[in-house]
Amino acid sequence: MITPIFKPGIKVTPQRVAVFEALKSLGHASADEIILKVQEKAPYISPATIYNTLDKFVQMEVISRIATDGNKMFFDITSSSHIHLCTDDNSFITDAHVPELELLITDYLNRVQIPGFRVNKVQLNLVGRFEPIEAN
Repeated sequence: MITPIFKPGIKVTPQRVAVFEALKSLGHASADEIILKVQEKAPYISPATIYNTLDKFVQMEVISRIATDGNKMFFDITSSSHIHLCTDDNSFITDAHVPELELLITDYLNRVQIPGFRVNKVQLNLVGRFEPIEAN
């Protein structure tokens, strides 16, 4: 689910709209990819403004941050709990819609309490590689 940018506590500015729209069109993207996309249409928006906007959106749960192996950081327009498929080389991330696995994780976390810890959201990254699918 995409969280709308227009929610209480978020001042809507042209810069924030540009960053949100860039990430919306990219889906999953690094800060550098978002900067390039924003500056295609609005070269006057500085990288610092874009970084600050991304941080604010994460803080306000409009978007989420995805940490991958290799320490590359991505941002995701979908802020709710869901699963990602990430390639070994961190070149590609996509959402995986696996309701059975999401239900299994949620049910487990509802049954088994982690002492001193409350789970707010589940972000699961499955790391591997896509292999060609042979047609039958």
